[in-house]
Amino acid sequence: MRYARRLPLAVTGLVLAAGLLVQVPAATAAEIAGVQVRPKGRLLVDSVSQVASPTGAPDARIDLVRVRQAFLGLEAKFNDRLSLRFEGGASNNDAFIWDEAALEYKASSRLVLSVGNLKAAGLENLTSTKAISFLERGPYGDLVTDPFTSSVQARLTTGALVTTLALQGDTFNNLGLDFDGTAAPGARDRKAATARVAGSLSTGEASRLHLGGWARVRDFGDVAPRSYSARPGTSVGKSGDWLGSGPVSGGDTTAAVEAAWVSGPFWVQAEAALLRADRSSRATAGSDPVIASGYVFAGWNVTGEARGYDAQKALVTAPKVRSPLSKGGLGSLDLLARYDFADLTDVRDSAETPAGLLAARRAGDYRGVTLGAAWRPEPGYRVVLNLSEARVDHAPPQADVKIRLFQLRAQYEF
Repeated sequence: MRYARRLPLAVTGLVLAAGLLVQVPAATAAEIAGVQVRPKGRLLVDSVSQVASPTGAPDARIDLVRVRQAFLGLEAKFNDRLSLRFEGGASNNDAFIWDEAALEYKASSRLVLSVGNLKAAGLENLTSTKAISFLERGPYGDLVTDPFTSSVQARLTTGALVTTLALQGDTFNNLGLDFDGTAAPGARDRKAATARVAGSLSTGEASRLHLGGWARVRDFGDVAPRSYSARPGTSVGKSGDWLGSGPVSGGDTTAAVEAAWVSGPFWVQAEAALLRADRSSRATAGSDPVIASGYVFAGWNVTGEARGYDAQKALVTAPKVRSPLSKGGLGSLDLLARYDFADLTDVRDSAETPAGLLAARRAGDYRGVTLGAAWRPEPGYRVVLNLSEARVDHAPPQADVKIRLFQLRAQYEF
């Protein structure tokens, strides 16, 4: 165990040293048969130590180092209107999956049409892995927002507002289009429609306020009822081990709001959502439960770099590294604090049978705090450290659990 705890630091050091000493050049575009082609990819090496302490039971501990993502992809620009991008590879050491895969057509300077494995809504959810402030997107991302799903999208920019409309199915990786090639049972029954409206306005010389909202309806078909589950701030372990609704839903309706304020090296970001699950006829008897979830975090860039803003997609972007380590600078350093919440207790309260109460035994009330730091020594390189403590309160009280997390990531992308 002693050596396992030292290994993350050694792995981080090796990844960074290789990047800083070898200085891999940024991928540049090449023209092939008249098509502009640029390779892309990323490598994320994580260390995770998680200790869960259930009331009246022994601690459950996970300690590991893993390749979180090893992805390769391509961007191809056929002309000024039509482009293709895709990325995929190994995830969590051994799973081979698609990430984003999109064929995009710019119908005009304001209207973009896309088809592929895409995301449609959620400020943090839409933010690239290259730019998010924390290692994972927390329970809000697991319970509420969609991962990459097969979809057709239209994105319209009107002044300061960006409107996205999407018709969605399930992810490529559940439809049998991934590297393993086997469709998950019921995957083809998932249907959804999502609408997002977001934008920003200037609130000063170096400050900007982002506001947005989105809504989604989903239908899971007349198959086994779906569950809502989450991991406590990491993708280690089985989702729902400590927080989950049990099988309950045949579809749902979600309404969410998002906000961010950036002022020089300081910024605040928050999202919250209410999800009403339509209780499946195949689930235990009861009324339709409502799940609430959200987060708020604040950050300060110690080295003075300001975060950017992508007005075409209504997203806060990562700060630029103005003083890289190789040129005698310190890179870019963020210090962060975050609060997450999720309330699934209505799943339990809406159940009308003992079997329903048993199925909803993990439907608790989640509260978590994370302190983090993100250091970018060079463009394309990043080290992220997260320390978290969370609590899930269930009923009866003896099922309550406290969860402590240490996470460290070394990341390189091009």
